[in-house]
Amino acid sequence: MQGVLITGGGRRLGAAMARHLGGKGWHVFIHHHSSGTGAGEVKAQIEAAGGRATLLQADLGDEAAVLGLVARAEAVCPLGLLINNASDFIFDKAGTATYEALERNMRVNLFAPVMLTQLFHRALVGRAARGVAISIVDNKVFGINPDYFSYTLSKVALQGMLQMQAMSLAPTLRVAGIAPGITLISGLQTETEFERSHANNPMGKGCTPEQICHAVDFILASPAYHGQTLVIDGGQVLQRRPRDVVFLEKDARNAEI
Repeated sequence: MQGVLITGGGRRLGAAMARHLGGKGWHVFIHHHSSGTGAGEVKAQIEAAGGRATLLQADLGDEAAVLGLVARAEAVCPLGLLINNASDFIFDKAGTATYEALERNMRVNLFAPVMLTQLFHRALVGRAARGVAISIVDNKVFGINPDYFSYTLSKVALQGMLQMQAMSLAPTLRVAGIAPGITLISGLQTETEFERSHANNPMGKGCTPEQICHAVDFILASPAYHGQTLVIDGGQVLQRRPRDVVFLEKDARNAEI
């Protein structure tokens, strides 16, 4: 049995991927920071379905915690897959971004994936094995707008990271990305606004957690897929929106956000 380490695996998209891969025979390492209750529930669900899972708590903003995460997983089961999923996602703009916000976003959304992928590659070399690293990017990278400035900047860098790592770490490690459009309700949305924004694209339908899981399956089943990023957003990036879709669907009274 091989292991998969999923950062942010205790909630939202990470939880969906954890349950999906647990059902396919992977030993799932569910990383979490403060969502221990949710991570425990995901672990229980995987085990109830006959799978295996291990919880790994760590703050991805903490260098020492990040540097020890792969080794903690490898001590239980050899890893064959890494999914860099966890992200900080807090609203700011180009005119309001702070050094603190920039640093936190870069530490969690970029520095941690860089180091985890590097350490995963090193472990594979030590075992003379091969593996796959998938990073969850964001369709905003391919249809840029200035909302969530610090977050978006970190995801632009993440896209560059996976391309450079793909050039450097092959053939031991195959590297790819998935860039979803709006998939789940964000903290700033009502359910009605989510439904409108989810459908406001050329296909009239957006990304779902199930589609992201299918994208993971595609990458795993396609040995020649390397150094590229799948965009799943119903064609939203083709519309070149000036703001994040969350705000385009807000009522006029909230337009100043």
